[in-house]
Amino acid sequence: MSPSLMPHKKGRSAISSIVVAMLSLVLLVIIFSNVILWSYQMNQYDLQTAHEGVKITEITNANDGTEFAFENTGSVTVHIVALWIDNSTQHQRYPVNLFINSGENLSFFTLDINLPTEPYTIKITTERGNIAVYT
Repeated sequence: MSPSLMPHKKGRSAISSIVVAMLSLVLLVIIFSNVILWSYQMNQYDLQTAHEGVKITEITNANDGTEFAFENTGSVTVHIVALWIDNSTQHQRYPVNLFINSGENLSFFTLDINLPTEPYTIKITTERGNIAVYT
């Protein structure tokens, strides 16, 4: 066989290098775009958390239960997920599932909670991690 009829290995290795470079570039673009997308989603979550505002406006203790009044002072809907009652002898968590739209007030009455007679602190926790305190 003459040297001019033999296959050239240089041509094959150049094509495989180009294919590897292109696949690496595609992989880097996918990873980079996922990091950017995740960062954007976390910024949106932080922004919503900062715009969330809720406060406990009133607590009424009755013989048959307790009524809580909440106000949403923020610009996003608040989802209250837990209510805490703390004093010197008690630290109790009560699960709740309350949604309050922006600018609205909500009264919540429950038979399950009786407030202690000593000084106490009431805390509520939202789904986004914000806390409101009433003493």
